[in-house]
Amino acid sequence: MSSLTTEISDQSLREASAWFARLHGDNVSAEDHVSLAQWLAMRPGHREAYEFVTETCRLAAHAQAAANRDLWQTKLPPKRREPAVSRGGKPRGTGAFRGMGTRQALAAGIVAVAIAGITLLLQDRPAARRYETAIGEIRNVALEDGTKLVLSGATTVDVAFDRHSRALKLETGELFIVVGKDPARPLRLRAGDRVIEDVGTAFDVNMHANAVDVAVGEGAVMISRQSATNPADTATLLMGQALTYAFDRPLGAPRSVGSQQVGTWRVGVLTYDQVPLEWLIADLNRQFDGNITITDPQLAAMSVTLTLKLRDRDTTISTLEKLLPIHAVSQHSGAIELVRTKS
Repeated sequence: MSSLTTEISDQSLREASAWFARLHGDNVSAEDHVSLAQWLAMRPGHREAYEFVTETCRLAAHAQAAANRDLWQTKLPPKRREPAVSRGGKPRGTGAFRGMGTRQALAAGIVAVAIAGITLLLQDRPAARRYETAIGEIRNVALEDGTKLVLSGATTVDVAFDRHSRALKLETGELFIVVGKDPARPLRLRAGDRVIEDVGTAFDVNMHANAVDVAVGEGAVMISRQSATNPADTATLLMGQALTYAFDRPLGAPRSVGSQQVGTWRVGVLTYDQVPLEWLIADLNRQFDGNITITDPQLAAMSVTLTLKLRDRDTTISTLEKLLPIHAVSQHSGAIELVRTKS
């Protein structure tokens, strides 16, 4: 039996169930088969949904037949009863299937059993979605629990919610989160080799090549490994605190930041406090087309503290040249290389 994957939407499964019942009724027509073929070709998940419902119904029918056979064999021969007859002299249906043809009633019963099983599966199936942005794009996303996401440029985040948990995974880029209140389902964001758990908050997560920076604008978060074996390798950040952790290294101590400065990139302002210059450049590369590079390792590691208003790429680079001992060199490819200014 094919597995139920997260690519099949709940709506597709419901529509597939309706198509199964329709195609197994008494009055199915050639037009019905044509319409089904059109529905199957409409979206990639439709065929998988229909195959899943078909197989589920087949198993349900097989199980029902086996149960009826076992029940018949364990009973004594019953006294023969005449079927109920309508005024027209035809056997009369009962319950929800009254008025249906035999095949249609059978199909409806099987589908009802299958839908009940599918519904149980859907309740525990994480609703998985991926959100992405292009370079220079800022995207606002409102999730069904009230959580609000703001994605910076060139950012990818996966979201999977179910009845018991809310899970996010930051693949690349920077993300600002205002968490919806749901004490029964803690929100956990995986970034790098650690999990950031919300304790009712608004916070920012910036993923770099080998490190992750977390800053809290409101409330608190707890940072830990997904399968922590050392309880000491956890940290709790309160409002106005930030922490940078490197992959596969112990957590350091939190540092103080202005809570009002957390996530200011959402309004076109970048704020840095003693971070490597290469981090600033990585942020700029998420905002502008045309690569900005640093080939000098010492210059890339230079610590910077500044606030930068984003404009167009060339104007922003000109501002950096005034604030830092750097010079921009244009390349034939359209890229810009930053080099240290000669003293």
